[in-house]
Amino acid sequence: MYKVLFNLLSKMPKIIRVNVLDKIARHFIKKYANLKVSGIENIPKAGSFVFISNHLSNADGLILHYTLKEVKEVYFLAGVKLQGELSTNLMLDLVPHIEIQPNKPDRKALRQSIDTLKGGKSILVFPEGTRSRTGKMLKGRSGVSLIAKQANSPIIPIGIWGTEKLLPINEEGNMSNEWFINATVNVNIGEPFYLEDLDINPDNKLIDEIMQKVANLVPVEYKGCYK
Repeated sequence: MYKVLFNLLSKMPKIIRVNVLDKIARHFIKKYANLKVSGIENIPKAGSFVFISNHLSNADGLILHYTLKEVKEVYFLAGVKLQGELSTNLMLDLVPHIEIQPNKPDRKALRQSIDTLKGGKSILVFPEGTRSRTGKMLKGRSGVSLIAKQANSPIIPIGIWGTEKLLPINEEGNMSNEWFINATVNVNIGEPFYLEDLDINPDNKLIDEIMQKVANLVPVEYKGCYK
């Protein structure tokens, strides 16, 4: 039934489509997610920030979008492959985003991200670059440190878990076949920090020190390589 609805939505004028999608997304989150948010007070009212989070599910973007929009206008870095599936392409209508080419340096996306931050808006990056299929954190990629450094923006880490149960990854890789299941979802927001605040271990890369801030916000079974 929902696939038929999504096809109909895709043919609507965007202003109408977004309004309908917003109501549907809020309904799904309210119906299926027992959402628990902590640390929202750690987000300063003034300023722009680089939010970073671990990544478990296509539900992460929606959950974090609706959580953060109460206090900040946030643009998500979203891989262009999301445009290839009807369900995720519709989701991009709801979530302000900057398109990024995965698995290679994308200078255009980096410049847009920096300009967005300097323009007073915030961005959110999933530094792992992909959803974890095990629930455990993956090695982060260094682009987020470059963005934060060039924009001179503080970073706010977020730990999220439970979304891998809320909207599980389809084993065959077909995102349009993914669907919601009742689950408890936790969003834990940490305190902002600057790159220069980090006490760098000589044995670690800068991105690993950054990702450790996220790992500190999730249960031990989600920390993966950042235990």
